[in-house]
Amino acid sequence: MTSPGMTGAAYLLDKSAGIYSRRAASRVAKQWGYRKYGHAGTLDPDATGLLIVLLGRATRLSRFISSSRKTYSFGIELGIRTDTDDTGGTVLEKRHVPPIVEEDILKVIRNYTGTINQKVPDYSAVRVDGVRAYSLARKGLKPSTPVREVYTENWKIEELMGSRIRLAVTVSSGTYIRAFARDIGNELGTGGAAFDIRRTSIGAFSIEEASKETRNNSSLLSMSDILRDYRKAVLDEEQRMIVSHGGNLKGHQLGTVVLLDKDDNLLAVAEGDGSILKPLCVFAGS
Repeated sequence: MTSPGMTGAAYLLDKSAGIYSRRAASRVAKQWGYRKYGHAGTLDPDATGLLIVLLGRATRLSRFISSSRKTYSFGIELGIRTDTDDTGGTVLEKRHVPPIVEEDILKVIRNYTGTINQKVPDYSAVRVDGVRAYSLARKGLKPSTPVREVYTENWKIEELMGSRIRLAVTVSSGTYIRAFARDIGNELGTGGAAFDIRRTSIGAFSIEEASKETRNNSSLLSMSDILRDYRKAVLDEEQRMIVSHGGNLKGHQLGTVVLLDKDDNLLAVAEGDGSILKPLCVFAGS
């Protein structure tokens, strides 16, 4: 069991609407007594759901978590187009919404399954010529946001009620859910804007494990628990000493490997090529 006295941990927060991810993470850090904190995967202020808050030395593990696939549930309001691609933005256009049936939606989302190209929304944090896109958009300018390759799978129609659709999807890192509302709405010929975006999982972590409160022991994870998606190797004392000095180990594993001691404490994260384990991030001895 983890405790606030540990040098690093993670907290699974069910973020509420109306708060920035960074601010939500800071509240968790304050509750647990950590000065250093971060989070894996940003949620828009109006979005809710799973936010993995990294505390203390666990902030060094962000890159191993942020790349995990994420599952979202979200609504699309058909018949409108907004500047932010969600219903919180300024309405730019209203359109008539003809009767939409499930087959219409299934036909469209087939085009957004697998590896696709997605245009980043104007209101986003990506930099365009060194300036955040949202800063340009707020000034009435049209930022030249990039087109990114993303991956999607497991689309589900959760609800279809008149001009409102509710969908669920699993996506790769860097995907914008608001862009799906925009693009799916356009393909249906009505325009669309997202509402009630909710993240339900990140890799092996589920919203069922998260807490809406900022202090709940059952939602606090140890350093080793944070990396439960990855294969593991338990080191003896000699191997621990080698790793603590950044040395390589012999090992047949491929890809990212979590190195632990016999008590399940995190010693390092390594990359295996089938014969050598090369430490990428070392905690032993630090």
